[in-house]
Amino acid sequence: MQFTELGLQADILRAVSEQGYTTPTPIQQKAIPAVMTGRDLMASAQTGTGKTAGFTLPILHRLASGSHSHLARVTKKPRVLVLVPTRELAIQVEESVRTYGKHLPIASLAVFGGVGINPQIANLRRGVDIVVATPGRLLDHIQQRTVDLSAIEIFVLDEADRMLDMGFIRDIRKVIALLPKQRQNLMFSATFSPDIRELASGLLHNPVSVDVAARNTAAETVTQRVIETNREQKKDLLCHLFATRGWHQVLVFARTKHGADALSKTLEKSGIKSAAIHGNKSQGARTRALTDFKEGKLVALVAPISLRAVSISIRYLTSSIMNCRMFRKTTCTALAVPVAPGWKVRRFRWFRMTSVLS
Repeated sequence: MQFTELGLQADILRAVSEQGYTTPTPIQQKAIPAVMTGRDLMASAQTGTGKTAGFTLPILHRLASGSHSHLARVTKKPRVLVLVPTRELAIQVEESVRTYGKHLPIASLAVFGGVGINPQIANLRRGVDIVVATPGRLLDHIQQRTVDLSAIEIFVLDEADRMLDMGFIRDIRKVIALLPKQRQNLMFSATFSPDIRELASGLLHNPVSVDVAARNTAAETVTQRVIETNREQKKDLLCHLFATRGWHQVLVFARTKHGADALSKTLEKSGIKSAAIHGNKSQGARTRALTDFKEGKLVALVAPISLRAVSISIRYLTSSIMNCRMFRKTTCTALAVPVAPGWKVRRFRWFRMTSVLS
């Protein structure tokens, strides 16, 4: 199947083609037609499956082809709300909207904390069609009456499992209570725990269910390797791998924020352009690091493992990294240090950086 067979509007197909994509991923093949018909959707999709485009493309199609096809806003109220758990994901999703809606007169805005609220207020007053927001900052705008959700036609809850893991359930319910009763609802989650299903039962109405992969499985294009070493040699071995493997865009995970900073400095001293990214960095620093990494100005991006989102149990790291969230078209190499039998890391989250249409 090709994107041209999905019935998307010509201007959207042109933007997709300009990005070099012709074939939709499985989640896109199933989700796009369902969203285009106006049905609610409950989708189980891993990081790296292209799920972001799985909802941004049909949403753009609906905005461009619906009753407001002329796209002249009668009011300045947003018509689409996408709720996401993190600042970085908000930026990524809104960037996807702009990329694939570049030939449409559709305005979008990423709303998140850690930055000044006044520029966001100014953009909201000018009017936007699509708001991509984190719960906390969105509630700030609601409290200040700088955003009106009464005209929302489509509501997307992205990475719902992470939202609940991060304690956003009350904020989510507050937001949902402010939305119009008649709307289309889309929920994406890597896993569907009882809590997620309870939330879905109150949010979705006769939804189309899409499940494209088993829970926490790696994409087929991912190559996984584990290299066992001792703790003292890990940094030297990592630098050696950079020097001998010709790596040019590498995502490295450290156990802590301090460890991420230290490892980034070590790589820099070895002549490897790198930056650390974590919650202690300012939003400006985090955005610059992501941009430089995507543009190839950095060889390595170092992030701490956050104890959320993906459950695994380990005894020895050499044999335990089995069901982590993986990325498409990449290689995952773990430098593993054996630890005492019985140690367990119950949760961690892979930092988001995908190379498919997302």
